[in-house]
Amino acid sequence: MELWVTLLGFLLAPVSGIVSYFAGLRKSKNDFLHEMQKSINLLTSENTKLVERVMELNTQMIALRKENELLKSKIEKMSRKLEYLNKNV
Repeated sequence: MELWVTLLGFLLAPVSGIVSYFAGLRKSKNDFLHEMQKSINLLTSENTKLVERVMELNTQMIALRKENELLKSKIEKMSRKLEYLNKNV
């Protein structure tokens, strides 16, 4: 009987060590995955903000291009009037 207890004692230590190692490894992987998920969430949030900002800037650029075209047409019209006035004077 004493032999069994001794053998069980010798076997229990390495087995519990192996189980602890794998449990720690699993926890380490889970922690790593949790941190990766937090990073992904942060990057997704920042990306969403940047996309919204790009869309906003794109809308402003379109408005500025329209305004620029309007100003160009007005300048052309004024240039023609100025030419006409210079010829008649």
